[in-house]
Amino acid sequence: MEKFRAYADPHTGINLFVPAFVNQKLSPLILLLHIILGFLLILIRIPLLAILIFLLIILNTLKIGTLNSLIGKLMLFTCGFYKVENQIPIQDKGGQLILANHSSPIDWIYFLAQSSPNFATFVECGEEIRYQILSLNQVIKNLFSINIAQNGTGLQLNEVIFQNKPTLLFFEGCQTNQLGVLSPPKQMIAELQKLGQPINIYILTYPDRSIFTPINTTRNGFWHFILLLTNIWNNLKVVSQEFQTSKDYQKLITNFYECEGLKIIHQKYSVQTEFLSYFWRTQKGNYVKQD
Repeated sequence: MEKFRAYADPHTGINLFVPAFVNQKLSPLILLLHIILGFLLILIRIPLLAILIFLLIILNTLKIGTLNSLIGKLMLFTCGFYKVENQIPIQDKGGQLILANHSSPIDWIYFLAQSSPNFATFVECGEEIRYQILSLNQVIKNLFSINIAQNGTGLQLNEVIFQNKPTLLFFEGCQTNQLGVLSPPKQMIAELQKLGQPINIYILTYPDRSIFTPINTTRNGFWHFILLLTNIWNNLKVVSQEFQTSKDYQKLITNFYECEGLKIIHQKYSVQTEFLSYFWRTQKGNYVKQD
């Protein structure tokens, strides 16, 4: 076990918030390659990304989803994702709920490239969960943030689902390291059960677990993006399936993720905030390999 034991799941010992690159050794040759070639890639990619983000903001006023999707695809390509494995296009229709795990800022760009859906997140409203549809500016801000939950009054789940285009919800409520997946909040499951809503479930996984991984749970968002851009190429695997109404949404989601090797961890996303507070105070400490 490592020194962050208090923030691990007590039943499995899995800590979803430690950096993905913990205990990963880096070859000096690989490091040198990233320093030399990566510097050149950054000089090319950062200006291109800045231009694409600027175009996205400007063209978004036209409300043409295909333009947003095209820019999203160009952003993915610029970040080194030349091919995404097993991706299936999202049907561009209203009233469609998409649930996905969340471990990287690239997740936002991937779904933007897919169909430019409505992006929704949790709203902390006392003990009750509400939801909020994010503006494009908020989505762009979240590219460089590991905390995605909002504050405010929020909306009911049915209000964010029944829109004029698909609604995406990262149900974990924060970014995790893919050692597992945070369980959806019980209230959200109860609301889904009441609505009897068909859902699309997506699993996004990144095989790279080096310090240049797309996965981010602790780093400054801008610094993380710079390291990510030093990779010549990046890999993303996507598994998805549409399900009709279910008698047990919790079991449905659990089975789907665990079939792909991602165990459901029953912790609240608020644990991430507590972990980060402790991590940043002790970040100079040494890691000890997990059992």
